Amino acid sequence: MGETSFWAERAVKNTLTDSTVAKIKTFSFSGIGFDIQTFPVLKTFIDSGKIKVEYDSAKSGMAEYDYKTNTIITGIKIAIGYAEMGLIVHECVHAVYDVAKQKMSTAISEAIAYIVQSQYVYVANGPGKRLSHSNATKDLVFQYAWAIAACIQEGKPIDKLDKSNLISAISAHPFYAKNATSDAGFDGV
Repeated sequence: MGETSFWAERAVKNTLTDSTVAKIKTFSFSGIGFDIQTFPVLKTFIDSGKIKVEYDSAKSGMAEYDYKTNTIITGIKIAIGYAEMGLIVHECVHAVYDVAKQKMSTAISEAIAYIVQSQYVYVANGPGKRLSHSNATKDLVFQYAWAIAACIQEGKPIDKLDKSNLISAISAHPFYAKNATSDAGFDGV
């Protein structure tokens, strides 16, 4: 586990209340809704200590949400770029669903988090600069999440094939493959 860090916690809380983050649009995916208005509420859970933020130098440039300990663990102390802030947004989506005790599969949880992360990048940079990964299997997740995020931000319907492709890409992703169909485990804080 990481260490308590004023800077990491500040990076997360600043991201949650960032004006760019506020431009992420509400949507539903596989019957589960997401509304960015939950982020200021999540900040109150961090302020009250119900959700912790820890810094772990071994996770440089990465982050995760541990629903068992209600902790956002990040290798980011200062989030200054769209990729870092997008990653924090991604993990905060998981925390929101943990607070709500939302039942869903790991694949659906990751799909929604990648879509919201991509929406953040879209509103921060416009339609021309999506997140990517050098590994083709991992990049497919960003590719399909980006297509869905762009539709949402532009007020267009989500393409059913993109939705199906995103779930398939997450299910093939080496981080999620073995647990893709398992319950995400959100048990409340």
